[in-house]
Amino acid sequence: MSNPDLSRQLVKRFAAALSAGTFADGNLAQAWAQLKQRLAANELASATLVLFANDPGSDYLQRRFAQTLDAHLAPAELERLIPMSQGSGAAVSSQITAVGKRGQIIDSPITIIGGPQLASASEGRAPLPATLSSDGVHFSYGHALIIGVGAYQDPAIPMIATTTNDARALATLLRNPQRAAYPNEQVKVLLDAKATKTRILDELEALAQRLAGAPGGTALIFFAGHGEPVANGGYALLPYDAELQRLAATALTTEQFHRAIGKIRTHAKRLVLLLNCCYAGGVGNEVLATDDSLLTGAAPPPEFYRPLAVGSGHVVISSSRPTQQSGALSRHKPSHTPFGAHLLAALAGAAPGQGPGIGVFELFTHLRASVPADARGIVYRNAPLVQEPLFYASQLDDNVAVALRPVGAPSTLGADANLIARLVALELQQETLGAALPEDLRAERDRLLAQIEGRALPGAGMH
Repeated sequence: MSNPDLSRQLVKRFAAALSAGTFADGNLAQAWAQLKQRLAANELASATLVLFANDPGSDYLQRRFAQTLDAHLAPAELERLIPMSQGSGAAVSSQITAVGKRGQIIDSPITIIGGPQLASASEGRAPLPATLSSDGVHFSYGHALIIGVGAYQDPAIPMIATTTNDARALATLLRNPQRAAYPNEQVKVLLDAKATKTRILDELEALAQRLAGAPGGTALIFFAGHGEPVANGGYALLPYDAELQRLAATALTTEQFHRAIGKIRTHAKRLVLLLNCCYAGGVGNEVLATDDSLLTGAAPPPEFYRPLAVGSGHVVISSSRPTQQSGALSRHKPSHTPFGAHLLAALAGAAPGQGPGIGVFELFTHLRASVPADARGIVYRNAPLVQEPLFYASQLDDNVAVALRPVGAPSTLGADANLIARLVALELQQETLGAALPEDLRAERDRLLAQIEGRALPGAGMH
């Protein structure tokens, strides 16, 4: 049997088991673990394995994974794995890093939200202040809408599987009672085919209605997917059913998004928007938006995000500045974008500060200190990718709590709240002034970043 035939046979067996939601036996799990270890030395091959595990039913990813096996494994290696993939009925190994139902990444150690291995929400927590919790257990004021679009109906729009992974993992983390501790019913998720323009607008309207009946609520809205300039100088977020040749009519335009957010703003005491929507780089020379692409990969311009944060407690964090683009694959976690990987790390305990809540200043500080270094590992147009998360607020007066601090998370940076607030203030001036930011302020900002990077716990939350 030829090498391609062996690869396809092995991939089909893995795809069937992954799509069914379980590995039926220990031999198959062992074969997967060996394969993962064999490909670990090559970053692109390892990322392909993770993407295939995320959507094993995809014909495209099956072909791509089979091609990866052809390129990296000798026929003898494949022949040893084929019998293992036939199964023996033993229990699945819990050491598999990326196994799950179609469209689901499960990171080791395997965690099922709400499962028996999770402690209760209150276990291990100090008493929560009334500003964070009305029931003493959850971040009860938090209401989240999480949107991730990695696969599009229009085949001309490049796929970005990592954006779906970002959204799915964020929703899981927010609901985890030992981490962000949002009430389950207050976290809504739209992924891929469910993230149509109509569904997104409907869920934004539903969020506004829920907040109308929840005084003091905090709205957290996350969008991960393509964004693109449209006719007449506007900008749009691309839902699943966007059509590349009719973006102005089929995408979520500036006017439509602003109108929907305006309704939410009238009811939410606080509003945090996280925009991860301008993809340029992959790993090495694999680039998702190139000079030949019909998409520019442009980040949201100020005209798009500034009107979204017009009052006290309103904040926008974008994955990159308007003149930059965002990486698609993190070096630390190839199943996520750099922005998504470090957002998850921050909320999992790597955000600096102390106390029972993670504030938006602390969240941004971790992103600003961590994302650029990760993105530099991506080669874009023959140079390291420059990606600096952006912070915008019209009134810099409220370190909005976005989640509870995870149980057992170590405090970092001591009590340097002033250092964090100063960095955020300088970043806001950078957003306002751009290249006109005075050199002394730029130097101060760089010193603060170096100080934060040096004192933060290395690798915290990236496991």
